[in-house]
Amino acid sequence: MRLMKWSAVAAAFVVTVSLNAAPAPQAPAAAVSPQLAQYKQNVGMEVDAMGENIQKMNDTVFSFAELGFQEYETTKYLTGILEQNGFKIERGVAGIPTAWTARWGAGKPVIALGSDVDCIPQASQKPGVAYHDPIIEGAPGHGEGHNSGMPLQIAAALAVKKVMEEQHLQGTLMLWPGIAEELVGTKAYYVRAGVFKDVDISIFAHVGENLGVSWGDGNQNGLVSVEYSFKGESAHAASAPWRGKWPRRADSATK
Repeated sequence: MRLMKWSAVAAAFVVTVSLNAAPAPQAPAAAVSPQLAQYKQNVGMEVDAMGENIQKMNDTVFSFAELGFQEYETTKYLTGILEQNGFKIERGVAGIPTAWTARWGAGKPVIALGSDVDCIPQASQKPGVAYHDPIIEGAPGHGEGHNSGMPLQIAAALAVKKVMEEQHLQGTLMLWPGIAEELVGTKAYYVRAGVFKDVDISIFAHVGENLGVSWGDGNQNGLVSVEYSFKGESAHAASAPWRGKWPRRADSATK
């Protein structure tokens, strides 16, 4: 349900950008409002109609659970859905085997929709279980919700695409995945390769609290990669480091 709501919010925002970037009508600006409201309602209805497929996409990406730079099945699956819906796929973006972009439409504005897709080590977990219960002990898993981002962005793009086709709205939709985000991976390489050079606005999704939305430069932008070797129970260090457990040595003093 939350995925559907976020997809609807993203779709409504995309169609707003597309409409506002179109040539101004002869009528006063206020006359646009009912039209925009109708477009938002239409994309919301399209997202609602995709509810079952959104959940399938979310669960399928969750089941792949691929680490950074190894997102081969995830890439094949998501690009396959987009290709079937008329998007042109460019693979191997920025020299990264699992990176891609998907484009549909023509002209301005160019609206980019992105989200991370990699998982984290030793986070295998059965869905819907509120305690540690891995599907496969020691296997990687989606412990930070990266399985949900691209499915909701794809749903938003497909909803907007249908409305743009029906209403003959100009614009280009571009989807892109955050490959190897947990390894401080690829976004800088995308920029260097010019992936966003013609983009007018980028809408990035990451699962969070209460469908929160922000814009502009964010925090947590440090670009430092450190490698550790340890034994114990792993955790996502950026958001819940206290969950990690370091094994106590047998000869350590009790405090």
